[in-house]
Amino acid sequence: MSSHSQVSEQLLTYLETKSNGRTVLTVPDGKYKGWLPKSLYSLELDELYLPFMRLYTFPVRGSSLGSLTSLKVFHAVGNYLQTIPNCFTQISELQKLNLSYNNLSELSQSIFKLTSLVELNLCENSVERLPPEIGELKNLRHLNIGGNLLSEVPEQMSQCKKLQILNLSGKWSPRGGLRTLPTSVCNLPELLTLDCSWHQIDTLPDEIGNLKKLKILSLRGNHLKYISKKIADCTNLQELHLTAAMRFIPKIPVALLNLKSLVKLNISGNYFTTIPPEISGLENLKVFLMQKNALLQLPEEFFNLQQLEEIELSDNYLETIPGSIRRLHVLRKLSVCNNKLKFLPNEISSCQSLQSLNLAHNLLEEIPDTFHRLDNLDFLNLTENKLKRLPLLLDQLTGLEKTNGIFLQGNYLIKPRQEICDQGVGALFKYLKEIRVSEANHRRKMILTGAVKAGKTSLRNALLLGRSRLTADDERTWVLERHLWEPEESLRVQILDFGGHHIYSAAHHMFLTSEALHILVFDLNVFSCDPESYDFRIGDWLEGILDRAPGASIQLVGTHADLCNENEIAEKKAYILEKMHSEENTKIDNLFMEINQLKEKLDSTQKQDTGKSGFSDFDVERDSEKVSHLLRMVNTRVKLPDDISTVSCADDLVGINEFVDRVITTLKESEQRPLPKSWYSFLIELQQREEKILHWNDTLKIFTDLMKSLGQSMISMEGSPEKSLQVILKYFHATGEIIWYYDNPKLNQLVFHRPETLIDMLRSIFRHDFEDIMVYHRHLGLKVNMTEEQFRNAKQLFLHEGMMSVELLRYTLCHFQLDVSALETFTSLMLKFDLCYEIPINEINVSLLDYTRLLLFPWFLPDVSPANLVSKWPAQVPKDTVQLTIQFQFPKKGPPNFFEKVSVRFQNYVSYCDGWRNGIYARYNLSKCLLQKEKKELNGQNMMLVTLSVRGSDMQELWGLIHASWHDMLGLLHEWPFALVEIKLLCSHCIMTGNEEPYQFSGKVLERRCPKGVYHVQCPNQKDCPIPACFVYFLDPEFQEDLPKHIQTTVDFMHRCNILMQTMDDIDGSSANTGLLSDLGLRYLAAKLGKDWFAVGLQLGLQQADIERIQLDHPSDSFKQIFTLLVLWRDNNRDNSNRIAELLDALRISELNAIVAELKNKYAIEDS
Repeated sequence: MSSHSQVSEQLLTYLETKSNGRTVLTVPDGKYKGWLPKSLYSLELDELYLPFMRLYTFPVRGSSLGSLTSLKVFHAVGNYLQTIPNCFTQISELQKLNLSYNNLSELSQSIFKLTSLVELNLCENSVERLPPEIGELKNLRHLNIGGNLLSEVPEQMSQCKKLQILNLSGKWSPRGGLRTLPTSVCNLPELLTLDCSWHQIDTLPDEIGNLKKLKILSLRGNHLKYISKKIADCTNLQELHLTAAMRFIPKIPVALLNLKSLVKLNISGNYFTTIPPEISGLENLKVFLMQKNALLQLPEEFFNLQQLEEIELSDNYLETIPGSIRRLHVLRKLSVCNNKLKFLPNEISSCQSLQSLNLAHNLLEEIPDTFHRLDNLDFLNLTENKLKRLPLLLDQLTGLEKTNGIFLQGNYLIKPRQEICDQGVGALFKYLKEIRVSEANHRRKMILTGAVKAGKTSLRNALLLGRSRLTADDERTWVLERHLWEPEESLRVQILDFGGHHIYSAAHHMFLTSEALHILVFDLNVFSCDPESYDFRIGDWLEGILDRAPGASIQLVGTHADLCNENEIAEKKAYILEKMHSEENTKIDNLFMEINQLKEKLDSTQKQDTGKSGFSDFDVERDSEKVSHLLRMVNTRVKLPDDISTVSCADDLVGINEFVDRVITTLKESEQRPLPKSWYSFLIELQQREEKILHWNDTLKIFTDLMKSLGQSMISMEGSPEKSLQVILKYFHATGEIIWYYDNPKLNQLVFHRPETLIDMLRSIFRHDFEDIMVYHRHLGLKVNMTEEQFRNAKQLFLHEGMMSVELLRYTLCHFQLDVSALETFTSLMLKFDLCYEIPINEINVSLLDYTRLLLFPWFLPDVSPANLVSKWPAQVPKDTVQLTIQFQFPKKGPPNFFEKVSVRFQNYVSYCDGWRNGIYARYNLSKCLLQKEKKELNGQNMMLVTLSVRGSDMQELWGLIHASWHDMLGLLHEWPFALVEIKLLCSHCIMTGNEEPYQFSGKVLERRCPKGVYHVQCPNQKDCPIPACFVYFLDPEFQEDLPKHIQTTVDFMHRCNILMQTMDDIDGSSANTGLLSDLGLRYLAAKLGKDWFAVGLQLGLQQADIERIQLDHPSDSFKQIFTLLVLWRDNNRDNSNRIAELLDALRISELNAIVAELKNKYAIEDS
């Protein structure tokens, strides 16, 4: 193969066809070095690129180029071409010609015959003259002839009417150069970009105003002495470059400051000492460059340019930066290096969009402590200043750590020392964190609470980030979030942001403390001046704080103030303050009233003979303790705020600074308490532990080992390690560093040294979006040994019935990447905090046998009651059945989550339950229970009622259930000591006889055991009908000496009221018998039998061994012995239809004919 063919083939490898169908040949840089293969001219090309090939000329004097007639684009950049061949005229379709960076000294006429040219690039040659024929290029849109030696521009240039981009910039050369801005250029109506830099132009004529569409004008390095005011007519001008172009002008021409559309202005390299006030006219300016001038100060008007994003003021003589810089909210880059700055204003911290800040080579001795608010900063140059200390919060600028973009060389740093700074950003920031934790004088916890969508998270963003950011639905707080806020070096604040959804509130009380500052946030825009809106957005949340955190500080914040006018804000604030203080004063008055009543009662008791008064010493002691407790409540009552902060949620953040100042002042009102070195060391040790939760003994060992290593004496630490540890942990808990429930005996053995562990675990379950967020992933299922079907069934069980299996809980923790090893501790914690209760798994409910353990969360129970509830609990009390009912009556809604917590504790007393959102049906032995919550109007007032009813025949068992639940409810109310509640015992006589409005006895009767010898009381609804005293006063569930008499009274009452079973099916359904064989009937008989019961038992066919065993099982309780014997006989003879006759015969043989006659009369038993 010939070498010519080889070259041709090689050339073809550079050939390609573009997607638009064009054939393009691009010869690689320097490929042929001074020559071209002739085969090139035989190709059909649309585009040809010949860069940096050292071409001096084209073959055959370039005539061969004429054969490329279809060429549209020709580039020969970076060669040594001195002339342009005449054959160019034959390439009549050429649109783009680039001959830049060659040695052309003159332009061939052939170029100007190319009338199709759109782009012509001849920059960086040595052309001295632009021929008049340039006007022939009517289609030219882009002409670049910059970097040549032009000294004039022909008038014919104005004929290029389509020209949009024109570069006429000169060279750095003593030769050539324009003296004036060519008039022909000023007559190009479509011109968008004009560059006439590096000439000797001294005048910008009036004709400049003709360039109405001009957007970019560059006149760098000229000798301007005059700028026409007509430049203001360039109304579309966006960029103006005048670097070193105005050295003969003493002041910045005002004409330039009327360019309303100007976005970028570069006046660097001049000699200006001031900036005119008229600078504020550049209202759209984003970039201002004034490097290397003689600027002495910045005018206030400069900071009206609120669109500024970049400012370059290096190499001037500035000594200060005005505080007005705070107005530049979108400033991203500021360079003031090589000036005379001695200090920076605190207001610079308001420029929170700032990303790059160059302050090198100044005279700065310190920088503001608020510098950490520049949270977008990723470049900071402070080299060659006189800094002695750095703000301790500087490490919060995490962007600097990511980019290693902080420079501190050449200073006089003492704190931290220069050696630490020289080790890099990581070492510096670690030091700052440690010294700040150890030296903070004020450590507080702050809680943000309020209804859903109140603006809590946006407010938190404003505090932490210094800016508002509206929160999307998927970004809203769920359960709660924990954040560290350090507004000042000496102030360390743990912020807890509570989610506002009602499900989340179940866990809120776990984090409320008296030592915290509580910020109650509400949406001022949607708030309306009515009780319902007040309760929902403020009142209910306020009560939760007042009741759960006595003595705490509270501030109210109304958000979205930007959406309200001044009158609306004033009206709503006045309403809130008046209602808040009015309700509080009412509560205080009620407290004092109760205190005075108790004191009067105690005084009256002390004046009487205790033995005759009816009050026991126990009653006196209990009332005295109650008085003391109420007085403590008064003395620790929270002082409500006298004002309400209002803030905007818009970008301007109006009101946020005043709010922050108020918050900081409140947080610093507590006594300064620097952290002792040993405490700090212990805190660091805890934070470095890998365990998620620490037990008390482990924590104590960590503490004692550390104290020994520090040589710390126990004498100076409360005398013992245990007491010392308690003091330290209490302090850390109060300041939010850890979570330790020291006053809860169930939980004080656990230390949550990583609070986020507890928070994350709670967040994994108490989600309003659990159904959407919790989906099956095979790798997680394999990890916890759970199939997709098992997951689906367990999830449905939780969503529809509120029951979560341990298997699903384990999967949930894995789903949220939490520590499954803490499952048992977490489960125990939720049980102890009454967030759930455990359901026994047995053969009764076969569908639950697939699970090893089930937890029921009342907050997730179904909304509707079971379909079979009516059959289990008929509206009318069945005959032969006693019903006891207590009711807690709350105005409006009552304490949050009270019913749910009561329902959790209720499980301790029952063996079976079936629950729904507002109720629980349960059983214990043969007694039935119904716990319900309902809203109802009583005496013209909306009330929330929590009612517990129990039905059965065992009065001791019924009272045991009532009394235990009553005690639990009272215990829960201690969490809401100011909750208004009326406790009532509903009259059993009224309920059992069908009275729809039963009499309500005061709950105080529940405090008193049934008096000995009292068996009847009066029902106020029917005073002529005595009712059993055991319907009103409780019977001891363990031992009631006169129980038989109470049972007799009960049966007599039921017989008299015709609610005693007469003729109905036996309980085992064997035959038609009377109610004598029911539990209540046998209890009545047991109450009638005396010492002869032994003989009756033998007559009934029971063995003496059976009777003796019964006696051993119930020693000292003859009634239970008799009742047990009768039940045993009944149950052993279920198939005997003559049981009643046999029982009566046994009584007759035992010579108890009077009892037989009474039973026959009471139970309507006919002679057989």
